[in-house]
Amino acid sequence: MRVGGPAAYFAEPVTEEQLSKLLEWSQQGGLSHFILGNGSNVIFDDQGFQGLVISMRRFQNDLIKVDLDASRITVSAGVSLARLVRFCQESGLAGAEFLAQIPGTVGGALVMNAGFSRHSGQRNEIGDLVEEVRALKATGQPVHLSRSDLSFSYRHSNLSTYILLEATLTLWRRSKDQIQQEMTANLNFRKTNQDVHEPNAGSIFKNPGPPQPSAGALIDQAGLKGKRIGGIQISEKHANYFVNKGGATCADVVALIKEVQKTVFHATGITLEPEVRIISKN
Repeated sequence: MRVGGPAAYFAEPVTEEQLSKLLEWSQQGGLSHFILGNGSNVIFDDQGFQGLVISMRRFQNDLIKVDLDASRITVSAGVSLARLVRFCQESGLAGAEFLAQIPGTVGGALVMNAGFSRHSGQRNEIGDLVEEVRALKATGQPVHLSRSDLSFSYRHSNLSTYILLEATLTLWRRSKDQIQQEMTANLNFRKTNQDVHEPNAGSIFKNPGPPQPSAGALIDQAGLKGKRIGGIQISEKHANYFVNKGGATCADVVALIKEVQKTVFHATGITLEPEVRIISKN
């Protein structure tokens, strides 16, 4: 969304050794740390972050191993979702196509259980594909989490306290052409229905769930499309998208979130829950 202030310290580790040294350094210095994927669903305070931000977008970001006999892949947390889906298509493995246009990393997607569906009432989420995860505890201690250790729900997981290193996903065989057709259909849907041309963080609010309308529909029905505070505006195309029209701040985003919540609640009695994460300076 291109808002928010600077980090006191910022690092992009490439290897597990570098990541471990960063954690050790921050602990010795009494610094808080924040693990960042691609940052597409995160908004930082205008005063920045008074600690160490560790970006995982360069962390082993081309490491994908495949077991075609088992239709299984093991992928680093730093791999982009776009690269993951391309690799799956080239390998004739289906199931991850819905992730192609989500501008995040595998690690970030796992923490928030990222998903997308162009079909009303259907949910496709990365948590459905996960077999096991290798991670570090906040202290740096390594841990393996099997499927029975994992808990996924709508835009949520029990992985937020870990630093993810890699995940094993179970997929299924399909022709490359069929996989491409699904990816193209998803892309065309996004181009038609979502605002993808201006800085944004995707959906701002979680959908309330059946039988309630979607968050976008509720915001639209409240007459808020095009509502603007400072440099941030509710998209004219998709009411659950906020777009940066230039010079927007985190304070603008927070103020518009509160305005939407208040207006929709007064109209419907429904409290919309943010999907984006607002990170305080501390």
